[in-house]
Amino acid sequence: MSILLAVLLSYAYSPGDSSWNLVTLGNIPERAILFAELAAKEGGRSAVDLATMLEMAGRFTEAEHCYSLALNSANDPLLSEWLENRISGSRTLDTLVILSTVISNMSDADAIDISVEIPLPVSHTPYQRIELLASAFVAEGNLMAQHIDLLPSRTTLVLPLILHITQHPYNFRPLPAHYPGIAGSVSLEDISSLIRSIPMPETETGPGPCLEIAYLLRDRAADAGLELHITGGLLRTGTDSLLFHAWNQIPVNGMPIDAALFFADSLRGIGHCPTDIIPLWNYEYTDGHEVSVFYPQQNINLDISMQAAFADPDFIERLLKLFPMCLITRK
Repeated sequence: MSILLAVLLSYAYSPGDSSWNLVTLGNIPERAILFAELAAKEGGRSAVDLATMLEMAGRFTEAEHCYSLALNSANDPLLSEWLENRISGSRTLDTLVILSTVISNMSDADAIDISVEIPLPVSHTPYQRIELLASAFVAEGNLMAQHIDLLPSRTTLVLPLILHITQHPYNFRPLPAHYPGIAGSVSLEDISSLIRSIPMPETETGPGPCLEIAYLLRDRAADAGLELHITGGLLRTGTDSLLFHAWNQIPVNGMPIDAALFFADSLRGIGHCPTDIIPLWNYEYTDGHEVSVFYPQQNINLDISMQAAFADPDFIERLLKLFPMCLITRK
């Protein structure tokens, strides 16, 4: 589980669960905000409740200001980190990200005829635009691919992908009460009940608990007649750390449903798009993997991973001069 989600589970500031029973998953009534403003004058946790409610209402500039005030008086390191994440999540993001696919041949023999696939990064409108600046991959439909004729023994190859991401904090509220399903509509309350029926893994299994939860919710939603996709992306933690994350999305309108986050904060888990969560691609085309590698040799041991990091423009310029990459092309 990521640091962000662990902190949220420890400090469950959830207006959907605690703000005087005036807030629902669908909307943030103005009356609830007024009550929160009155309570915040007393100090303490109420200031954080107000900031959270303002964020849920889509009043991100006001929320950032309130979170900053709460940060000034926070004494607990975990709470301070959580507040810093909420502040960054309430601001517009305009940054460069390098996704590096790392393939190491751990064998004593050369590897040949290797095919590498990653999902194609796509913009998530209306709140995000992704521009693919340069890449070692070539776009092929919903995937990006690269073929490696030869990877010598005990060597490592890094395949970079450079993205320019512009993202504004966004909220889908007020949420529709019903969503089109396979046989009739599915209510927002039904979706909430589906999420609550998902067991939270006690230990990580497979690629990670968030991906396991996303698959469970997708399958249970399908049984209930609701189509969900699995979205992959990044969590921003601290000032410069990026962690891979997965959640669900309703394809008809692009609304996110983050079941792992829902357990910590029910309002933030549905229909909320802060900039400390960065969607990148649809996992449906790669079976939940950031990287898929195919090769014919049975005696070859390849170590495969993907890394994500922020990069400044000067670094990108030097990188392109040292290692020229193709502009994004499509077969």
